[in-house]
Amino acid sequence: MEKVYLKVPNINELHFRKEWLNNPDTMSYNAGFDLDIKGYDKNTGTITLTDEELFNWYHRWINHEPDRYYAYIYSESINEPIGEIYYYPDNETHSMGILIDYKYRGKGYSYEALIELEKIAFEKNNINELLDEFPLSRESAIKTFTKAGFIITNNDKIEKIFNKETIIKQLQITKEMYYKKEGK
Repeated sequence: MEKVYLKVPNINELHFRKEWLNNPDTMSYNAGFDLDIKGYDKNTGTITLTDEELFNWYHRWINHEPDRYYAYIYSESINEPIGEIYYYPDNETHSMGILIDYKYRGKGYSYEALIELEKIAFEKNNINELLDEFPLSRESAIKTFTKAGFIITNNDKIEKIFNKETIIKQLQITKEMYYKKEGK
């Protein structure tokens, strides 16, 4: 499996994020949800941002505070970012997300990026817990997260995706679970 590394983008690299968010193939996992996000297209899952909106987003997110983190994912053999990964404070915990450009899916990059994010969150920034949520149908995402040490919680919820009730699974890893997994 090819190693990846995470790098906080500079403001001149935002065109990658804009391209991913506007690509229906990359954003298809996001389609059908009832999201209250400006520029969101429910049919494709894409999110359209103006340059000004992207610039403002960058200044909110790229502040290098330990409770919020955003980075591009790079493979050692590809000369451009292949996706993004992040976490942010969400009530008493930290929600997280990962996006891999559709061209690079199925190659193990998500797993490697999750391992790198865990190191940053738990070892460097002293975060206590990371959570993400997926529809039950996203079996490969659930499998990747559990391989990286996440557990499936009992906090299921039902959301409508394209007006069909769908089970959403929550996955969690705590700092204690991480250190136990790492044998530290």
